[in-house]
Amino acid sequence: MAKIAVVTDSVACLPPELVEAHRIRVVPVRIILGERVFRDGIDVTAEQIYEWQRAGLMATSSQPSVGDFLETYRELAKEAGGIVSIHVSAAMTGTYNAALLAARMVPEVPIRVIDSQAATMAQGFLVLEAARAAEAGASLEEIVARVEALRPRLRFFAVLETVAYLIRSGRAPALASLAVDVLQIKPILTLQNGRIEVLAKVRTRRRAIEAMLERMAQDVGDRPVHAAVFHAAALEEAEALRQQLLERFDCRECYLTVFSPVMGLYAGPGVLGLAYYTE
Repeated sequence: MAKIAVVTDSVACLPPELVEAHRIRVVPVRIILGERVFRDGIDVTAEQIYEWQRAGLMATSSQPSVGDFLETYRELAKEAGGIVSIHVSAAMTGTYNAALLAARMVPEVPIRVIDSQAATMAQGFLVLEAARAAEAGASLEEIVARVEALRPRLRFFAVLETVAYLIRSGRAPALASLAVDVLQIKPILTLQNGRIEVLAKVRTRRRAIEAMLERMAQDVGDRPVHAAVFHAAALEEAEALRQQLLERFDCRECYLTVFSPVMGLYAGPGVLGLAYYTE
């Protein structure tokens, strides 16, 4: 029986080695600077994004087109017995809807499009769950059931160096009324119902990191945990945070991953965060 193919978008920020090992198809978001269009992570790097930001250049982003998904699905349909396509929260972007429209135009194989209600590695863990289930020979509906069962168990926390880029993107209206940069407050962000919300506000970055760890400890307790640390141009802090997770929790896996260029565009350099779920 032909295996199920797994598709996601570049907002998942999956480590490249996992994408390759599990044969996950990643459809890139588009980044637009003036008249030029770049494919996220293919034609542009995160460091280039930060250089543009430092230079005051205003880039924007656009979801993958219906045509992008159509091309991907039709190619995979030649060999796959079905396709599961897992995407960034529909509350933040139109990627999910574009994928859904494309899926309806490919009758050759069954395609299930799933709203992750998440982003970065919170989304990425759902994709990994689907890929591992597909490798084990699960049916399309079994894979969908596993992903939907995992989705409410995922947790995501992040601290930003500045909220200016995220406010400008329009994807975090909860931040718009907070003068956090002026007051030197570090908001801890989380995801609720697929939207970015403020979990807590603290005075320093170090305290924000400690607060994320404390909240994770409350959630996890002594249970085994699957975790990932993600960052945007904050490698040393990310490595230190990952080491703390390994020492403090029973980590069955603990990845270190870098923000994709489009996520850097939304949030700016200096982001540090973690995503996890318990067994």
